[in-house]
Formats: sequence, structure tokens, C-alpha cells
Amino acid sequence: MSFGVNVWNGSGALTLDMGDFTLQKLAVMVLPANPSGGIVRPAPRSDYILMDVAGYNPSTCFVTITPRSYSTGATFGRSVIPTYRDLGGTQIAIIPYANYRFPNGSGGWIESWVESTVESVIEVVRVI
Repeated sequence: MSFGVNVWNGSGALTLDMGDFTLQKLAVMVLPANPSGGIVRPAPRSDYILMDVAGYNPSTCFVTITPRSYSTGATFGRSVIPTYRDLGGTQIAIIPYANYRFPNGSGGWIESWVESTVESVIEVVRVI
């Protein structure tokens, strides 16, 4: 049984497979669950958790975020899977909340955010 990526050209010849490159894990972080964030909060949020990873370069690396669960068990039933944003250099922003909008009843929107993050494993990997 084979795992990974296999690419064939139009003639059926294998042109790329997992033997063509090596993956090197640069960093791992476990983000704990936060089931306390079900309260509607005004205004969008913009803060983040900084992950500074030596050797990280967005042109040769990738970030994976794998939830360990898809629910925090919060009573309001809404959970958030964290996301990330490249900040340049070796810095990555981990965003443990979700900004969202809902109608205000008079044709406009109310900006809000929720933080009910599920426990997740964040990995930074370099392709060699």
C-alpha cells in the first residue's frame, strides 16, 4: 500500500512521488480547548498567538492544524478550529477565534467574535 502524493504525466510515467522530497518537522504546538467563549462579543478581534519558528519560510514550509476534537462540549454548540496567518520572516500568527457578522434587524450588521477553540495540534513542516 502506498501513501502520499503520486503524479503521472500524459504518457503514464510517474513524475513525482514521496521519494522526491523529504519532510522535516520544525515545530509542534498543542493549543488547548477553550470552551468558555460562547458569549457574543462586539467588534472584530485582531490579536493572535505568536509562533516564532526557526527555519520557517512560507515558500518551503507549510502549517497544518489538526483538531483533536470537533466540539469543545460548550452548551451553546459552536466550536472554532484555529487558523493561521503568515506574518513574514519566521513568525506565524495562530488565530484561536472567529470573527463573524449577524443582521441587526435594520439592514445592517453587528460585528462580533467567538472563541470556543477545540484542542488542536499545530505543526510546522519544511519540504526539503
